[in-house]
Amino acid sequence: MAAKILFLSIVLFSFFACSNKCGIIGKAGEIHLIQLDPTHSHAAAAQSDQLSALDTTVYVYAPDIGAVSSYFEQINNLNSRKENPTKWNDVSYFGNDYLEKMVSDRKGNVVVLAGNNRLKINYIEESIGAGMNVFSDKPMVINAAGFQRLKNAYHKAGEKGVLMFDMMTERYSLINKVQKSLMQDTLLFGKLVSGSQEHPAVMESSVHHFYRGGKGTRPAWYFDVLQQGEGIVDVTTHLIDLTFWKSFPDQVIDFSTDIKVLSARHGPVRLTTHEFSAATSLPSIPSSLEKYVKDSILTVYANGSITYLVKGIYSAVNVEWRPATPPDGNDLRNAYAEGTRSIILIRQEYGQKRPLLCIQKGEAIPEAEFKTQLNLSIGRLQKNYPGVSYSEEGDFVQIILPSDLESSHDQTFKIFTEYLINRDMPLWEVSNTLAKYYITTTALEMAQGKAY
Repeated sequence: MAAKILFLSIVLFSFFACSNKCGIIGKAGEIHLIQLDPTHSHAAAAQSDQLSALDTTVYVYAPDIGAVSSYFEQINNLNSRKENPTKWNDVSYFGNDYLEKMVSDRKGNVVVLAGNNRLKINYIEESIGAGMNVFSDKPMVINAAGFQRLKNAYHKAGEKGVLMFDMMTERYSLINKVQKSLMQDTLLFGKLVSGSQEHPAVMESSVHHFYRGGKGTRPAWYFDVLQQGEGIVDVTTHLIDLTFWKSFPDQVIDFSTDIKVLSARHGPVRLTTHEFSAATSLPSIPSSLEKYVKDSILTVYANGSITYLVKGIYSAVNVEWRPATPPDGNDLRNAYAEGTRSIILIRQEYGQKRPLLCIQKGEAIPEAEFKTQLNLSIGRLQKNYPGVSYSEEGDFVQIILPSDLESSHDQTFKIFTEYLINRDMPLWEVSNTLAKYYITTTALEMAQGKAY
């Protein structure tokens, strides 16, 4: 245990002691982007806004143009949109030696990673080794061996004086920001209870769909858990991050002392050839996935749940995938956090395009006292979120969040560039990222061989 604590201390010290070597100070055009094998839609999110510090030329490296064609379509849409069009100019290199070429060229100082998850830790290591900052989509790693490599990559980043950032986009959605604020309001929420393994104090869950309508664009490797990772190490990264971010804001979480993984389960999603074709636009299930096919049914271990302790608080996450959304459907989000004075919930069912934020009064709290604190809390919220109100819905109070407060552009990359310029990325960003991937990769090992 002492060795683990010492390791994390060394990683954090080296990462932040050397973080002033980057040389980025916020001058116009001094951040030069590299898009490395951008096969996921999140790659283009880094280019959604034409920030002044970003050079308009972006260097793209990939094995071939076919796999990244959707990325170029997204960039064309950004450049041609009516409101605040961007002016990106892509310079591309395609070939089997794309990774070696990217490292030898060193044309950028920030590498964006959003694509095949198996390859991601290789890309991280090569980028950091070349002295380039990394802005990575989740998950950074998908197994225990990858977690060990990630620890070493953070240590190397400290030596090189570069930053590595896990793009946790869910943090900055309106509903999560407001729930976090309410959880810090001790007069309304109280203090977070400890909970139990059977009834965790904090829970985050989501339901996703392989096909959401229109033309299916998911690549075949997305259904290979050796490439994409099981669901228990993929989407859970967002959910675990939210449990940290909401429950322990600005606190360092040390995976070696503050975390204990208690239980983990995984389960399959079974897809027909028709469902696979709808999601991918491929006519049939390719031979690369044959090992997961039986009687023409493709089995993907995309479902998973984890229960764990964080600083003595019982927490849980659950992720579920389904073949396709129903006609009135969309992805779903549900969550709760239980305090000594109230429970704050996120609730969503099919037919609800936006999840609802609700508060349930604690049983021991008088109604009049609860109502008084609720009105005071709403007043405090309105300072940062004008127009927020509430309505009473049976046993719950629904917090009304005006849709115009929701940002139309993802804020994650802008936050990362501010860290680069100001050299002020907080300590917890590194420690909590390591804690997150310790949970997911430990849970995978616990869950393998088990099923729902």
